[in-house]
Amino acid sequence: MRITFLGNWSSNIVKGKRYTSFIIDNSIVFDFGPGILESLLDHDINPLGISVVAITHMHLDHFAGLPELLWFRAIYGAQRPLVILGPGKIRENTLMLLELLNTPPAFNVSAEYVEDDSFETVVNGRKLLIEPFRAEHIIPDNGYRIEYGDTLLFYSGDTAYSKSVVKAAEDVDYLIHEMTYTDDKDAEARFWKHSTYSDVMRVFHESRARHLVPIHLSNYTEPLAGELAQRQRGIIIYPEGTLVV
Repeated sequence: MRITFLGNWSSNIVKGKRYTSFIIDNSIVFDFGPGILESLLDHDINPLGISVVAITHMHLDHFAGLPELLWFRAIYGAQRPLVILGPGKIRENTLMLLELLNTPPAFNVSAEYVEDDSFETVVNGRKLLIEPFRAEHIIPDNGYRIEYGDTLLFYSGDTAYSKSVVKAAEDVDYLIHEMTYTDDKDAEARFWKHSTYSDVMRVFHESRARHLVPIHLSNYTEPLAGELAQRQRGIIIYPEGTLVV
């Protein structure tokens, strides 16, 4: 299994960074902010090969690039069906964005939408099961527990510390968790319902996950995440690149 990190940054975007997104085996992508389509192309990944998109929540940096993918599929004649997972109103809001962007009526932007529900299929000969778990953010946010072949993963989306997230991440092979703030910015993290370094480490230890991949980084936490990966086993940093597991 190949996990390619298309970006690992928060909404506090800076030059040279892309919003948080990752794709499994060039087929199953999690979150799709602006610029992620270009990141796919930069990594020589064909966007027409995507069969599943799972959106954690409908903030710009996690959701607003989805129309770009749908336009690309229409322009280049995608043959593979697309399933889009997300919180309630993911279908309504995606169609609204497409309308606001004056999507040509001739474009085929059809997709199957699954809202606040689990999804099971077979991708590349492996069983795929994606289960949503509500995280603790300022708008509805689905973290996802992912069973793909023999590998278990959990992706938090944006969240403050949450027992729901700990439960959903129990005993996974890879915990992919946001780390937006350092501990000295705890008040700001609480206000925006994001995680600090200590929140992330608490989830890591309480869930008994085997590996931690901090994502949704900022200028505050990128250096800290790098230091953690050097001194503690099980913590992995992939700014943009492929993790083979």
